[in-house]
Amino acid sequence: MSVRADTNWAYNGCNAVVLENEELRLVILPGLGGKIFQLTDRRSRRDLLWHNPRLTAREVPFGSSYDDVFFGGWDELFPNDLPETLADEPFPDHGELWASRWQWQLTATGPDVATIVLTLRAPISGVSLTKTITLADGDSHATIAWNIRNDGGYDLPFLWKQHVAVPTLEPATLEWGARTVYLEEFGSPRAGRKGTSYTWPYLIDEQGVSHDMRPTLPKTSRRAEFQYATSLTAGWCAVRYHDGHGIGLSFDATVFPSCWAFASYGGWRSHEVLVLEPCTGYPVSVEQGVAAGTHRVFPAGGVIETSMTVVAFRGCSEISHIDRRGRVTMLERGSGPLVSLPANRYPSDDAREGQ
Repeated sequence: MSVRADTNWAYNGCNAVVLENEELRLVILPGLGGKIFQLTDRRSRRDLLWHNPRLTAREVPFGSSYDDVFFGGWDELFPNDLPETLADEPFPDHGELWASRWQWQLTATGPDVATIVLTLRAPISGVSLTKTITLADGDSHATIAWNIRNDGGYDLPFLWKQHVAVPTLEPATLEWGARTVYLEEFGSPRAGRKGTSYTWPYLIDEQGVSHDMRPTLPKTSRRAEFQYATSLTAGWCAVRYHDGHGIGLSFDATVFPSCWAFASYGGWRSHEVLVLEPCTGYPVSVEQGVAAGTHRVFPAGGVIETSMTVVAFRGCSEISHIDRRGRVTMLERGSGPLVSLPANRYPSDDAREGQ
């Protein structure tokens, strides 16, 4: 099939827009923060985004408590995470975007490319956002591009991050371009230690035991971990499942110089989810980060333009990089050398083509 866009959908009363080709299916809910609610790898029939088994996604009142209506999917947060007063304005839990109704239009409907453009004038800050999601025929990756303008008339301390919830019902591995990671004072991490920095991927506990922080844990572990990379080797992150399939993000590390990872392995409300969160800085508090120089101020009249690639990859044993064209550098199955493969092709495809 070629790529197509379909607007004849609704989800629990929310209008839904579907972008779909033979590789991927994206379901977008403009009325719920412009959320990408579903991202399905059509080859493996695996839904790569987590959905809360206790809640049904629906439009919610602005200013709602985020955790109590955490439906899953892919949200974005701006200009804060924790409820916080910034530039003398109080901002709600997890910011002002995720519960806002975005306007939208289709600018391409196939057969080669399908594109949706979503726009919002943020209700508190007055910041203007344009988000463009594009899926091309034959690609197992989609591109999300943003233009963000501070039209609010004042300088705004901020964070901006993606919040991509990924299921961990099956064994998986967290992989990212992290160098130094800080483990927040939250939950019940596997190493026991909190509030400490370490060199990825091994955290040494107080008894001198090394803990590999890459593998996800079973629900029976009752662990919950929240950490963020304070320095990156490159702008990418991924969750890779035991069969080599998974989801990856590639982003500009000059815009998103940090990446957060929140994980509940049964330890937070019994959920099994890992949230990938490329972010413009750290820590959770914007005010503290600005004081430390790790969060920035969005000047009045300023503009942020960037893009991100999300890819469904397959046949991967270990990832060393994901580029902005959705190409995954990885080890072939077995003990072969590092190779770069289009993510919509198995290593065996070349052999089949030669037959």
